[in-house]
Amino acid sequence: MTESNKKINQFDLDLNDIFLPRFIFIDLPDAIPGGILPNGGKEIIFDGQTITPLLPLNPILLDYFTAEELVKLVQFQLINDSEESKVRVVFDLLASDLQYVTLPHNSCFIKDYEIKEENALREVPVLEVWPNFRVEGWKEYYFFYCDSEFGEETFQVSLPDIQEVHVFQYGLGSYQIVRLEEFPSHIICQDSARNTIGLILLKTPEKIQATWTWKIGVNFGQSFTNVYVNRNNIVEPLPLQQLHLKVTDSDACNRLPVLFEYFIPESFIPSEKPLPLENILTTRGKRDVSLENSRPVLDARFYFPDKGKFKLEEDWIETNVNLGNFTLAKLFLQHLSLHITAMAAKRGVGEIQWCLSYPSKISLFDKRKYLKIWQDLIQDLQRKTGIKHICPTISDSSNFRSESLAFGQYFADREDHNLICSTCICIGDLNSNISDISVWENNQIIHQCSLKFSEQDLFSNFLKLNPQFLEQTLEVKQTDWRGLEQENFYAKLNVFMRWESEKWLKNKRAFVEEEADFQGLIRLIAIGTAGLYYYIGILLKALQIRGKLQRKEITPVYVGGRGSRLLHWLAIEGQFNRNSKLNLLLSRMLSKGSGFPDTEEITRLSKRPKDEIACGLVEDTSRLQELMEKDKKILIAGENCQVNGSKISWDSLFKLEKNIEYFQIDNLEHLKMFYKEFNLALGELEIDGLTPLPGYQPVQGAEANQRLWQNIHKELTGLMPNANKDFSNIMMEPPFILGLKALLRVLTKEWVET
Repeated sequence: MTESNKKINQFDLDLNDIFLPRFIFIDLPDAIPGGILPNGGKEIIFDGQTITPLLPLNPILLDYFTAEELVKLVQFQLINDSEESKVRVVFDLLASDLQYVTLPHNSCFIKDYEIKEENALREVPVLEVWPNFRVEGWKEYYFFYCDSEFGEETFQVSLPDIQEVHVFQYGLGSYQIVRLEEFPSHIICQDSARNTIGLILLKTPEKIQATWTWKIGVNFGQSFTNVYVNRNNIVEPLPLQQLHLKVTDSDACNRLPVLFEYFIPESFIPSEKPLPLENILTTRGKRDVSLENSRPVLDARFYFPDKGKFKLEEDWIETNVNLGNFTLAKLFLQHLSLHITAMAAKRGVGEIQWCLSYPSKISLFDKRKYLKIWQDLIQDLQRKTGIKHICPTISDSSNFRSESLAFGQYFADREDHNLICSTCICIGDLNSNISDISVWENNQIIHQCSLKFSEQDLFSNFLKLNPQFLEQTLEVKQTDWRGLEQENFYAKLNVFMRWESEKWLKNKRAFVEEEADFQGLIRLIAIGTAGLYYYIGILLKALQIRGKLQRKEITPVYVGGRGSRLLHWLAIEGQFNRNSKLNLLLSRMLSKGSGFPDTEEITRLSKRPKDEIACGLVEDTSRLQELMEKDKKILIAGENCQVNGSKISWDSLFKLEKNIEYFQIDNLEHLKMFYKEFNLALGELEIDGLTPLPGYQPVQGAEANQRLWQNIHKELTGLMPNANKDFSNIMMEPPFILGLKALLRVLTKEWVET
């Protein structure tokens, strides 16, 4: 005998216990698509229009029946009456499939209601349940309510068996976020005085059989997070799908914004490629608790910014979500990991092997701290989701990898490039400002370093100083950008680059490429990129001198990361590829920096920029070797310099102590040589769209370009840290790169002034 059979044998309710006193309805057709209605519920007409009833039933009936059982016992019948609109509600125990031992004395109850204008509700609130599935052991459901400031024109709600509830007001709007351990069977509708006015029955989702195993790779970057899965050796981005039960058919203009800002978004932006996800949290509507005591969903959720409505100045938007702020990072990852698990569960996954990356430059202490976040949240997921979760350990190099190793794994396995003798560059985006360089020999990293030199230095700093170019050439409205602090400017520009840059290059570049302003920008990007290659050439030479690199030759270069899109800006057709003449310039810079022959090596741009690390995490065909911990994060100076009276040569390891009283870069000999070779190469190679700097004289001698180098040294002085300052930044800015930044600043100011 089922539980319902047992309870119905004790059924002793009368007419007044079963029915509510009034028939409340929504004056709209099919207003509750996520609910289930009894027979006849969709055929009720009032004033010539189909309406949607709230079931006028006492919630106590759910103590005896499931929602599916109850809906079979009830029937709506319109009563033909020329003077009044009426509906008959029949509750008949004999209509069910339940097997009764004994029937109550009265097994059929009937109540007639007059359909009155005064009982009509003109609007419906936003009602959502997430996720809309059942899996054995899943105990993490969330319900959301927003009355969209309709007040008396709609209804309020209450749910049974809640674990936590957060009720709050914002303006004239009322909101609720509820956490439950079971999928709700029904919603109790109430008026403003909290009197019950009806029921909404929810269809119980089909139970999913969780049998599959997935490997899930998560690359939590400085400003973006990407997720890839490996299912039966099929590697692809995490398939995002809608997991909401949309209970009410609320107005999309109200519904979509509140889901984005107060709850879990139903759709993902941009819809064609929502990943990677920006590291942004919304805390709108959070409880009155500190960030340290905040909870995912109830207090903070990941946020998809809309390009037209993204306002960084809102106090409920958190953009500093990275390993520089472990509190925000933990909140973001708690919600993200729950969402990923729900996506997997929906597809029948019963076991997840998590594959995680960590920044190549991270300290061992922060590496352990970051992994501890994952270990804690995965333990929590194990308890709440019924899915087996496997978290890597600190020594699990297969599933806990540096970003450089995962990046190389991508090029080896996904693009089938060998790492016998090659260099990988992951160019950071506008926010991260870190680029990772790894030199490979025989499938092993022989050198890895992280530079504080990325898309920010190669692009956004130029535009920050030239807002007129943003408005006139890139057609960006300055009213939306004026007065933004640097961090918010970069975040705003990130959104523009993600949404608009590819389209702008395709449709607009050809019309402005002859303009002096645009040529100036392209030249700046080219100088910065070529300077980075020249430094890599210096790096190769230093490694060869130290016996770490066996070959006296430049390497092929594999470039990826969000910042790699800048190579498209340099290509005359707006699309960089292996046939672009720019390859000749980049190869020449490697050769000149290293002193090795120019073998015209090709730069291969990733086919999946921004996806490389997440994808590489779940690839494992090639056996690649990580660099030993003690050998990581070592830079090559690139210029002669002095630290506390000790001389450091250009090819030496740039390892600084924190207690520095004196730091001086000498004559920038290698930077001067780079700039000379760069301009000579532009003249010789005749690359379309790139011309040497007007007025520059690529000749030897102290008098040549004297004013330029005086200005560069002044800028360099401003970039140099003060004595006894924390030198964490300069540890990622070797002297050559500091000099290159100074050169770019001087040239940017000249570009703006002209």
